[in-house]
Amino acid sequence: MDRSQSDSIEQAIETAEIFEERVAIPFEDGTMEGELVYDPLGETCDAVLLLSPHPNFAGTMDNNVICALSRQFGKSGYAVLRFNYPGVGASTIRLDEHESSFDFWDAVEREQRFEKAAGPSREALAYLREAMGPFVRDIHLVGYSFGGVVAMIIAGGDDQVRTATAISMPWISRYDYEFLECVRVPKFFVSGDRDFAFDREVFERVWPKISGPKEFHPVENDHFFRQSEERLAQFAIQYFTKREAIRRNDF
Repeated sequence: MDRSQSDSIEQAIETAEIFEERVAIPFEDGTMEGELVYDPLGETCDAVLLLSPHPNFAGTMDNNVICALSRQFGKSGYAVLRFNYPGVGASTIRLDEHESSFDFWDAVEREQRFEKAAGPSREALAYLREAMGPFVRDIHLVGYSFGGVVAMIIAGGDDQVRTATAISMPWISRYDYEFLECVRVPKFFVSGDRDFAFDREVFERVWPKISGPKEFHPVENDHFFRQSEERLAQFAIQYFTKREAIRRNDF
């Protein structure tokens, strides 16, 4: 992307007005709290569903990276939904007797029961589609850390998703990455060069098995992107802008 395109994005962000609405997302165990960001003038736009990190590891919709992504995508003209997984914040959860929310989510990660996160996330995606209705063109998934895993799992089973982005997705030896092999939409992966959850040996073993289109971008940072959240969000927006330009044959 050339400098003029980057400048136009920054100018659009500075002048855009957005509306932020707290919402309650229905799902089988009750409701999940979320925040929907959109243009109050009702302009047609693309929409982004943000998937948070693991609930036991700062995995709320108020996470630093999730908030920066929501803010910058919203100011760039996207409709954006971020939400709390079941048992996080005001989101309800159904637990077994003597089971805590921490125990539930610990088992989800330890036993790779990722569908426990993907299921409610699909309900959030359905809510986003219904809420924005005819004003939405394409849907994109953007997940951070554990949310990157969830984003890819959803994208693998939803042919209406346009792209899937995973930021700081864990690449660790105890995960089974077969779910990546069936994701056919364009995929964008971003990892810090000092990310404690990035095992290069695992990445190099799994990457050739992932179908295209796919892009991987290592950046100079760690897993958390503290003090770099806004630049990270800008980087993601540039990728989206490039993808749209390619699709319209004007890049």
